[in-house]
Amino acid sequence: MSAAAERLPEPIVRTAIDWQMRLRANGGNAELQRQLQDWLRQDPRHQLAWQRLQQMSGLFQASQLPSATQSIPLLQRAEADLSRRRMLKLLSLGAAAGGVTLLTANAPPTWHTDLATTTGERRLVDVGDGVKVLLNTGSAMDVQGQQLLLRAGEVQVDGAKWQVRCRFAECNGHQARGLLRERDAHSEIRVEQGAVLVSGASGQRWLQAGEGLSVSARGMTTLGKGSLDPAAWTRGLLVVNDIRLGDFLAEAGRYRTGWLGCDAAVADLHLSGVFHLDEPQLMLRNITHLLPVKIVERTRWWVRIVPVA
Repeated sequence: MSAAAERLPEPIVRTAIDWQMRLRANGGNAELQRQLQDWLRQDPRHQLAWQRLQQMSGLFQASQLPSATQSIPLLQRAEADLSRRRMLKLLSLGAAAGGVTLLTANAPPTWHTDLATTTGERRLVDVGDGVKVLLNTGSAMDVQGQQLLLRAGEVQVDGAKWQVRCRFAECNGHQARGLLRERDAHSEIRVEQGAVLVSGASGQRWLQAGEGLSVSARGMTTLGKGSLDPAAWTRGLLVVNDIRLGDFLAEAGRYRTGWLGCDAAVADLHLSGVFHLDEPQLMLRNITHLLPVKIVERTRWWVRIVPVA
């Protein structure tokens, strides 16, 4: 099936529409823009949904944007067939409700990936030659002969000999198990076992077990121990130590569909704990036992953490 004809899952389309609404209302919010980019990188289908939405919806004029009471019930109507035709119908309803302009165009193509996971999914794949890859939530990878190409997200690679190319580096593992993650402006490589040769624009460097490296267009930087256990996700956990609530929610949001954020008044609160990734709702409820905050849910896919009154 071509990218233009690909049918997208309902939660992805609804989330893309929600992002469109919020950006039109808060276009200058840098944190919102960053969160959108995080969401787009999680899954190639997120990018496809966003591209289609931009092409199909044209420009929502801010002066005519529907209010939350209008737009949220409207978005909740997307419950069944969300093919490209259904998306057009839904957006047409939005135009009627808010008096916005709707422009249509052909959806642009997106890149194809051999291996991918949806939001909240982890997937173990044997790619041959004794190499196994565990993909984290919203990740995508191509298999090009004996070389693996990390397109988005995060993976654990384990095997006697493997080669992974990411955005800013090429990694060659020798009897190694490593973690690779793509971020906004850099690639992260961490070694759990064995040794990995990392090659970037600024040179090469060997990494041993317990070491990590950030590679960008500007060079290589050693990764220290942070507030997030980088390998915990491989065990189905999110393990944090003295992490900012804002940073915690950005990480936790990778594992659930929709938007997850917090009020600026509580973003700098810190917490520590062990959370189960397969229980996202329980994860959020546990925050309220650790910090003086409460959960505000407009819908099941729009959640905001705010101070306790």
